[in-house]
Amino acid sequence: MAEILRKIVEQKRVELARAQSACPIETLREVVEPTVRDFRAALAGGREEKLPRLIAEIKRQSPSKKAICTDLDVGEIVKIYSERAAAISILTDYEFFGGSLEDLEEANFVTTIPLLRKDFVIDEYQIYEARQFGADAVLLIARILEEEKLAELLLAAEKLGMAALVEIHDEADLVKVLKTPAEIIGVNSRNLDTLAIDLANFEQLLPQIPREKIIVAESGITTRAELENLSGRVDAVLIGTALLQAEKIERKLLELTEPHEDEN
Repeated sequence: MAEILRKIVEQKRVELARAQSACPIETLREVVEPTVRDFRAALAGGREEKLPRLIAEIKRQSPSKKAICTDLDVGEIVKIYSERAAAISILTDYEFFGGSLEDLEEANFVTTIPLLRKDFVIDEYQIYEARQFGADAVLLIARILEEEKLAELLLAAEKLGMAALVEIHDEADLVKVLKTPAEIIGVNSRNLDTLAIDLANFEQLLPQIPREKIIVAESGITTRAELENLSGRVDAVLIGTALLQAEKIERKLLELTEPHEDEN
């Protein structure tokens, strides 16, 4: 496991212990209700359309980019995203990404489209926690989970009506994921050791993913041309930094999603 991932997972264990002490999972099980928003359906079929569907992301900072948009207004940006995105990803890690579960909760108040909790999930507790704050799906990172734990977390999400975006970065991740019931597979082009973007890695992995899976391209997509290159090849793309650092988010969103005349 890359050093940065190791540090993040260690921090998650600390946060998890603190949260469980304050509110046991038994309490969450009593109060948390299944979602009615279908994240899977929001992405399914994107490969048959002119452009892949968009998962628009909110994140304030990252280990690779540091500050991205630290003073963002979650509610306002979610409203803008909701006009064009199929789903919205909310980064809830605080220590490394500056996010919070309160960001997720705020997003839930102002949108009706499915929400993904993007974090470093290592325990069932975090799935119940995600649902409590309004998530309809969770990110599961294959690199930090053993096969048995990954399958366990997929089942936990399913019990709450939630989907799981299962992220891979290399062939070992893919082999592991294909042994589980994962339906939505995200290919992260970011090298988890160097944090650099490596789109060639995506091109190598894509043909190896069974076509019946819902496929999501993650990281490194910034332009309309790159999006068009993925047309017919993936169902959705996850884009955050390119939107949040745009001079006008609305204009960038239109650039990425508005069909051109020759596409109609």
